[in-house]
Amino acid sequence: MTARVFAPLPRILTRTFRETAAAVWHRHRDDGSTASDPLVVIFNASSDVADADGISMRFGVPIASCAMADALKLEPTRAGNPNEIFRIDGADELVIDGAAYDVESCRADGYGMLTIVLRG
Repeated sequence: MTARVFAPLPRILTRTFRETAAAVWHRHRDDGSTASDPLVVIFNASSDVADADGISMRFGVPIASCAMADALKLEPTRAGNPNEIFRIDGADELVIDGAAYDVESCRADGYGMLTIVLRG
């Protein structure tokens, strides 16, 4: 019952709070090829982030969120681990409003959304 209630949440969030222009997801695939596709994101250019231990805080960190289903439509080979859909080894980049950001971390929230911490 609960899963059914939360199932449409990613679609509702991205439709309501998305950026006016889609971001562009540049990525390097395992086979050596590259791809660039538009991706609907919710973008916050300046967020505050506390680490898991709660010891340090960072201010002004850009964060993007997207529906996991949208990302997997573009890159279905990365479905194994939701926290690795966006690569943090420099292979992935998001261009949002003309600014390029490298992916620092990616984590699933458990409700079908991905939170992507960016740097750049």
